[in-house]
Formats: sequence, structure tokens, C-alpha cells
Amino acid sequence: MIDLTKYLTADLIVRDLGPVSKEEAIKALVHRLFISKDAPMFTVEESKVLEDVRERETQQTTGIGNGLAIPHARVKGWSRFSVVMGISREGIDFASLDGAPVNLVFLLVSAAEEPYVILQAMSVIIRLMVEKEYAAEIMKRQVGSLEIIQRFKKFTMTSYDRIIASDLVRPATICVSPDTSVEEASRVMHLNHLDTLPVLDGENKYRGELSCLNIFEFGMPDYFRKLPTISFIRHIDPFEKYFKIKGSLKVSDVYSPGDSVIGKDATLIEIIFEMTVGKKSQLYVVEDDGTMVGIIDRFCIIDKILFF
Repeated sequence: MIDLTKYLTADLIVRDLGPVSKEEAIKALVHRLFISKDAPMFTVEESKVLEDVRERETQQTTGIGNGLAIPHARVKGWSRFSVVMGISREGIDFASLDGAPVNLVFLLVSAAEEPYVILQAMSVIIRLMVEKEYAAEIMKRQVGSLEIIQRFKKFTMTSYDRIIASDLVRPATICVSPDTSVEEASRVMHLNHLDTLPVLDGENKYRGELSCLNIFEFGMPDYFRKLPTISFIRHIDPFEKYFKIKGSLKVSDVYSPGDSVIGKDATLIEIIFEMTVGKKSQLYVVEDDGTMVGIIDRFCIIDKILFF
């Protein structure tokens, strides 16, 4: 488990970032790191760290929503994990996933050879600031730097020594219900360049998935699967039945009850096992009661583990 209080000190908390741009905020936090008491141990130039953080930001925004952003970089030659916290009461445009301005920014820098330390630190920050709603508490009243650090010291979870599904999950922003028409679902797939959609009921419970394959298979007789060739019927229209009844066809008529589910506490090895041995391109992360948490796909692994 990573203890952020070993790295976050009072001089590494910028109390007032002000109404600045994302680029200015990142530059200010990197500069604060290089004028802190830890600066003498750094063997990498400030400009190099700033360049790496900016480069990572161009790949995908680190504004994760709920007023929180975590710009970061794994820097070749960096000597130790570092964290700087910035507070902006005016809010900063980070192009966040939820479109809301950012009030709390955590800059994380680690060695290139430490692939998980940033992800583990992000888990601590997100669970304290979002799940425990401490960010709102900071913004509602004056909370001193030492109190912020003390809250991190008190907040511990045993799962931080390993990467789990909730650390990797991305929100399922596009979904359909069993009552959605297949025609509408197909339109959603087309507009968003998706080949699968999660199927959720009215209580946000996961029921399965609708894939392009489900639609392609609709109307195909079972005996087709046993044919060694279809050369003698190759002029048949495979979508004839679909277009005849597409107006009344519902997702519930064609979707697959999903087995691509995994709990939010599943470990990284369990996730990789399901994707490789189970040959699943994506996994739906659910609560114990079936409530949808989000999706882990192959890109999540590349983005947050291999590319991180």
C-alpha cells in the first residue's frame, strides 16, 4: 500500500492556483516540485518533467470528473515518486470526462521503471476525494495543509497493494435497455463506432450485451452453422428477415445474457485471465447486486498499465 503522506508535504500543496489554464496549472505544479525541499535530489531537468507531463496529457485528458484532475508522467531517470497538490476555487478547464471544471489537481511523477505506483496513488486520491467526498469538504471551508495530509494518513485500505478492477474501469456512458428497438441500437452503434453495447435495466442492473454479431445472426437458421459451405445459397440476403420486422424488433429479442462480468474488486491477474483464456475483448464491472460500475476493455489495460 502506498502512503502518500511520505511524499505529500505542506510545501507541496499549492493553496491557490487561481483562475488559470490547464497548461498554466501543470507548469505551476511542476515548478513547485522543483523549488521544494526535495528538489536537490532530482537529477532530471524541470523542463523534461514538464514536457513528459504535457505529452501524457495530449494523449488523453487526466480530468477524471468530480472536480478532480491527476496529470502525471513516468519519467526516465526520475529518482523517487513525487506528488504535488493544487487547489483552484475558481475552477480550471481540464476538458474533463464530465465536462465540469477542476478544483483539485494532483501532479504525480514516478520513475519509468515503476509501472504501478502512479495507478496506486490515483486509487488513494480518488477514493478519498471522491468516494469519501473530502474534495467537497475542502472546497466548502478552509482546510489547512496539515489537515489535508493527516486525512491521507488516516485513510487506508488494504487493497492498495494491488491493482483491482475499480482502478481500471471506465464509465459506461453509452448503453441500451431491453426495450430499446434494435433499429435505434444499431443507430447508436453507428454514430459511436461501437460493435457492442451493454444492456441495462431500469435500475442500472447489467443484463447482458448487444453486439453486431447478435444482429448479424438474427434470422440465420441453426442448420447454417453445420454447413461446410454456403456456395449453393450465396445469393440469399442475410438481412431479409431483419428488414422485414426491424420496426418491432427489440434488444430483448436478440441480445446475449452476458457472461463477460467481473467484480469491482477483481485483481489484475483475474482480469487478464478472463481476457486471454476467456477470450473476452471487454469486461463489464458490476457490484454484488448487479449494478453496473463500468467497462474494462483492452484499451484500458494498454492505457493504464502498459502505456501509463
